[in-house]
Amino acid sequence: MPDSNDPFKGLRRQELRVFLKLAPIIRRYLKDRRRAREENEEAAWSTMRERNGQRAVETFFSLGPTFIKLGQVLSARPDLLPKEYIASFEQLQDRVPPAPFSHAKEIIERNLGKIDDVFEEFNEEAISGASLGQVYLAKYKGQNVAVKVNRPRIEFILKRDLEVISRLLKLLRRRIENFLYISVSNVIIDFKGRIYDEIDYRKEAENSNRIRENLLKREDALIPRVINEISGKEVMVTEYIIGTKITDIEGLKKNNVDMQDLAFRVDLAFMRMLLRDDIFHADPHPGNISVTPEGRIILYDFGMVGNLDDETRFSLLSLYDGLMKKDPELIIDALLSLNALSPAANRGVIRRSIEIAMTSLSGRSANDAEIRELMEIANGVIFEFPFRLPRSLVLYMRMSSLLEGICKTLDPEFKFVRVMRELLYREGLLDELYRKQMSEFVKRAAVSIEKGLDVIPMLKRRLEDIEAPQQQKTSNKVPGSLFLGFILLGSIYVMNLHPIISYIVIVADLIAFAVLMTRK
Repeated sequence: MPDSNDPFKGLRRQELRVFLKLAPIIRRYLKDRRRAREENEEAAWSTMRERNGQRAVETFFSLGPTFIKLGQVLSARPDLLPKEYIASFEQLQDRVPPAPFSHAKEIIERNLGKIDDVFEEFNEEAISGASLGQVYLAKYKGQNVAVKVNRPRIEFILKRDLEVISRLLKLLRRRIENFLYISVSNVIIDFKGRIYDEIDYRKEAENSNRIRENLLKREDALIPRVINEISGKEVMVTEYIIGTKITDIEGLKKNNVDMQDLAFRVDLAFMRMLLRDDIFHADPHPGNISVTPEGRIILYDFGMVGNLDDETRFSLLSLYDGLMKKDPELIIDALLSLNALSPAANRGVIRRSIEIAMTSLSGRSANDAEIRELMEIANGVIFEFPFRLPRSLVLYMRMSSLLEGICKTLDPEFKFVRVMRELLYREGLLDELYRKQMSEFVKRAAVSIEKGLDVIPMLKRRLEDIEAPQQQKTSNKVPGSLFLGFILLGSIYVMNLHPIISYIVIVADLIAFAVLMTRK
């Protein structure tokens, strides 16, 4: 008799169900994708594609938690989805009714013991329901707490659905273009690798503690403290902080919260996480941000996080720099360094595409462009050319898009890029970028010089061979070898003053020496 927790039990039935629901969605998507690629950059918004995108969203929602989470990931993939689909998929948030309390109770008591023995009070009505878990209010040691619980059999559901998705992808192998197949396969592989982290609350607790430690150093923000002694893999208990949902404009106005200032502070907090810290919150949808009556920001749910290494962070700064300067060359270089653009792509064609896309800003400076307009530029370029989006960049794009939507709700005049520019200057991040670029230049110059110095002995011998017969004719010329010696001695002296100056001097010296050789 099959184990009830066997993920492959009922697999055929689920596979058939998913196939019947997705087949028409995939068929319409492939047609829409082909048409979108054939259209030019100025093509009007397609209501038909938008409608098809909405149908896809409803289908993903009906298929359950695995597909809801997968749809959220796809909402940040302009290389895979037309812009109309992205607008629809961005609305695919967790809006799943809570499971019956009897199921949640079984999980809680399996992990913590009898509810009545652990908690002084426990409200059996969930205050929120999501695709992977649900949250209840309780009282622990006199303190109001939030109890986050996995959905019943969620690990079983994920394993089963991921197997179904893998099988269906194999069926599509010969029916879609190779580039699309590889891109979708990479999405699924990455999704498989991280989705289980979101149902392991031990990892979420660790993420919460790291972000809390980083933010409390500089932000007027609150992150509920995890109560570790009664938290584990399937259940996480945190302090409960009352707040108004960030998109509840009327509620915020009742508390006299300054909307423009709040939008700025929310953006600042998340972008500092991205550009300063070793970890950032990658899922700032409205349900994960609240505001206290005093206007302090509260952050929840740290299951989806990302991190940027130093190289990626500086490449992202270069991309911002290029967008602000409207410089296609800087943009392309940054995309290459982000591994977002394939080196095989035609640089000239991409440059022209970016130039055309920039004209859509209607003559305004890039400072005044909103992030969604810049995402339109990226969407037009990424969708047409061979891009490869690393996971950290995908999470960043998702975070930026959600964040911009919240800030625009708070302040319709909110300008993401203008705020970003102020942040970069005030935080000194552009200075760090330029210092990094100078350092990289110096390193490359040093390597070139080292390679050049390897041939100097040969050049010296050749110079002396040329000088030998000439010395018989005249004795009032300075030998090249002596001249070279003065050059090297001078360079060594300058090196003691400043390393960058010394490298520049050495390069100049070698150029002068080459000129001397030519004249000889």
